[in-house]
Amino acid sequence: MLPDRLADQIGRVLDVLVRSGRLPSTTRIPGEIRIDRPFRDARGDYASPVALRLPAASCATPNEVARLVAAGLGESPVVAHAEAAGGFVNVVVTDAALAEIVREIVAAGPAYGEHPVIFARPEGELGHRARLAHARLAGLLRAGVALDVPYDPDRLDAAVLAAPPARRLVCALAELPTVAARESPRAFHTYLTEILSCVEEFEVSVAVLPRGDEPSTPAHGTRLVLVDAARITLASALRRCGLYAPDRL
Repeated sequence: MLPDRLADQIGRVLDVLVRSGRLPSTTRIPGEIRIDRPFRDARGDYASPVALRLPAASCATPNEVARLVAAGLGESPVVAHAEAAGGFVNVVVTDAALAEIVREIVAAGPAYGEHPVIFARPEGELGHRARLAHARLAGLLRAGVALDVPYDPDRLDAAVLAAPPARRLVCALAELPTVAARESPRAFHTYLTEILSCVEEFEVSVAVLPRGDEPSTPAHGTRLVLVDAARITLASALRRCGLYAPDRL
């Protein structure tokens, strides 16, 4: 999935910087390069603190290293823009990369985000909110079929996915395998909360289905495929918490 690809690309950029002498030969590249969602969406789709985790003996400040890494990511086919801020490398991915994320999730289906660890059930209303959201998404899919909305993952309109609510949702969905692999219940429950916030924002901000006499369009079809990707991700996250994902409530 895309966060892992970004981590690999950052690792390759660091390796090139060391071999070219732009970073000292003693610089140790971390075995695990963390990719997270930034605290402020305006700074990008993903952020990595890798420059903050290099040994101080690298003879460069974290922000200088971050600027070098950001410049090196400029050649990546999935990166539209990268910049350094406070020692973080902040990345905006291409619209085409967003579409590829959605296609990968839908193609994986129930296997998406599979992991052997089952986390504790979330406390409070979080589990109920997640189950309710899954049922709403399943309902949208049923309504889309009834309205003959085109469903074709191979014909996604990347520009539709680049709209802010859709973009935030796609990037959050892509994190599931990475967060599950960390095997931290607290981090996983925090991630589930973020997915739900993105789903709810998308639902209230975007007309997924045609309204009234409006004809269905490829944009509706793209949003419907994204709804399915969100449903698949929520179902997988619920299973990771030992919870059933209902199609109706």
